[in-house]
Amino acid sequence: MHIGMITCNYFMKIYNYKAPENFNWGDMCVKWRTNFKKEDFIALAKEIRGMGYDALEIWEPTFSHDIYSEDDARALASDLAAMGYNKLAYCIGGWGKDSVGAVDKAYSFAKALGADVVVGCITKADVDIILPVVEEAGKKYGLKYAVENHPSPNLESPSEIAEAIKPYTTIGANLDAGIYNQQGFDVLDAYKLLKDKVYHSHFKDTLKGGEGCLPIGDGDAPLAQLLKLYEADNFKYMLSVEFEYHEDPAPGLLKSIGYIKRQLA
Repeated sequence: MHIGMITCNYFMKIYNYKAPENFNWGDMCVKWRTNFKKEDFIALAKEIRGMGYDALEIWEPTFSHDIYSEDDARALASDLAAMGYNKLAYCIGGWGKDSVGAVDKAYSFAKALGADVVVGCITKADVDIILPVVEEAGKKYGLKYAVENHPSPNLESPSEIAEAIKPYTTIGANLDAGIYNQQGFDVLDAYKLLKDKVYHSHFKDTLKGGEGCLPIGDGDAPLAQLLKLYEADNFKYMLSVEFEYHEDPAPGLLKSIGYIKRQLA
């Protein structure tokens, strides 16, 4: 099991943790791609590594296949390995029918990074259009895709994700425990249903019926029990800590990895 972090935890960093008026997620992503340079990413990766995380989920706007070349990706992979990172994943956000032409480029970039899993949501209505293209890329590049459970119009419930991924050999689930908990799904039952094809896990804490993330251990998601299931099953993929926060997330991320390490001790 690899304890990682997704770089979108720092989504407000680009605004110096001062939310602009009329904050818009899409505008923020464009600002990341435009203003955040490789040296900025390296500095962020060093900060994350200093907290004790040895795996990294690279959120696309922080180091994008639409900005950087495959040679850039290979150079970054070398830099991250030298820091002590031993597993990488690439998070593309989400795909639907309009993303068909983007899949191969993203997979080629993820392969150059040395990632073994691509992560993102899938628009529910577009499953039959986009997933065959993702499967083809998965076979071509030897990578897996982990479908993240996100609210509708994306694939959402454990059962609909299980049904959607059933025909495919390279497509599985990214179990986002925090979102399932917020929505009232049984997180442990979700894992038991999907576990043979859970290729990634967004490991975050929330409150049932609440909004936003909490440092791990501060919410009511059954994360200690989920960790025990992952341990028992020799989970070989990444637990990617997610703590999106409008202020500096570092204290919460330190608290989160401390909680995980105590549970695994």
